[in-house]
Amino acid sequence: MMLNALFNRPNHKVMTTFLAFAALLLLAPANHAMAFENFISRNGSTLLDGNKPFRFVSVNIPNYFILEDRAGEVGEKWHRVTAFEQRDAARAVRRMGGQVFRSYTFSVEGGKNLAGDLAHIYADASGQIRYNEELFRDMDRGLAIAEAEGIRVIIPLVDNWAWFGGYAEWAALSGTGDFWNDTKAKSDFKQFVSWLMNRKNTITGIVYKDDPTIMAWELGNEIDKASPGWISEMAAHIKNHDANHLLIDGGHKSTPAVSLQDENIDVVTTHYTDREFTVFAEQAAKVGKAYFYGEFNPSEKSNVSDIIQRTIDSDAAGCLAWSLRFRTERGGFYYHNDFNGASDSLHYPGFPSTKPAEEAAIIRTMREGAFAIQGLPVPPEAVPEAPILLAIQSPIAISWQGSSGALSYDIQRKQKNSETWKTVATNISDAIPTIHHGEPVAKLPLFSDRPSAGVWHYRVIARNRGGSSTPSNSVEVTTTE
Repeated sequence: MMLNALFNRPNHKVMTTFLAFAALLLLAPANHAMAFENFISRNGSTLLDGNKPFRFVSVNIPNYFILEDRAGEVGEKWHRVTAFEQRDAARAVRRMGGQVFRSYTFSVEGGKNLAGDLAHIYADASGQIRYNEELFRDMDRGLAIAEAEGIRVIIPLVDNWAWFGGYAEWAALSGTGDFWNDTKAKSDFKQFVSWLMNRKNTITGIVYKDDPTIMAWELGNEIDKASPGWISEMAAHIKNHDANHLLIDGGHKSTPAVSLQDENIDVVTTHYTDREFTVFAEQAAKVGKAYFYGEFNPSEKSNVSDIIQRTIDSDAAGCLAWSLRFRTERGGFYYHNDFNGASDSLHYPGFPSTKPAEEAAIIRTMREGAFAIQGLPVPPEAVPEAPILLAIQSPIAISWQGSSGALSYDIQRKQKNSETWKTVATNISDAIPTIHHGEPVAKLPLFSDRPSAGVWHYRVIARNRGGSSTPSNSVEVTTTE
């Protein structure tokens, strides 16, 4: 299998560290040693990693397996995610101390945000429900990358909402309007769940149900319309196929009675219940269930600090902010308007050019909380790895694949036959959004230059509070004026 095909990357020079990582992934199915010693388990209301309590402060990454936003002013909104993008996301969680993140549900044909026929679950010309192998290979790769970074993933199965395609779109594929009660709809969903649990990762060779990278399955996202019978039936079906993983109920604003009563439900969750979430945690603990706060708005630092401290002081296993957006393969970041435009979501390690206005302070607060909930001191921020300089356009338009944890970049150039690099710009950000059709997107190129005529080499150095990276690869360009 070609390396570029496996990773869905454009053809450009990459760094040695990436090639080494890719080689390990290519060899993984034959001889794969898991990064995790244990599945996350439960003893009553306490989550455990082996014998150690597992508690977390982290984020949701809804686009980790498929993308709904543009990478700059060109290209489709709805498109496949690449290895670089998944790795940047997972590394952000690792640097934050998050330990785990929550992805989003699988895309279903007919969803509002979908473009063309790009969906995880769709119907072929005959009406038969199919699973998009290319997208599930992207999921394989995402799980392999998360494991390599030492990060676990929570995976919800079906959505209450139509953005990615939810229960209503599932029902339409099954030829019914009642997803929760129709026999065929339930049978089709069970077939998908069985297929998913028994899928073998094409990179690691590990069957999903045997992969401790997956922290837990979640019945769905905010599925408050699900009947008690559906919850119990699907919970039993999942546990019958996968005894290794925890199962989360998929709650929204409250905890259904069935979630507290059904022995197959391990963990309950709520979203956007800032005032009551500790009450739900206490309620779950009383019946021997675990709880975590699945989504909260991180737009205000004071509220984030309050939620984290209350999580630490309560029975809750953890809390997850909505949401983190990562770097694009073309340069810059993805952006996404949340909370009626009050936020562009979070971008690690936080930048003054993005919303929310206190993003850097908010992320520092989350990082401090992520280590505090583990009983650990906050480590200094590690020096960023070298960025990857992309092909240079003429006139000189420079973009690069940024480095996780980097706050800014220095741009250097030299003439072809010179040994001396000259710094031509400092403190250049890769987190500058611009507005395109009313939505924030990455402003590209990241840097422009106008040298005299000649043959020039360029390179980029990433910086953060920990120091400076080694230089990027160099790219040659010829100018005529």
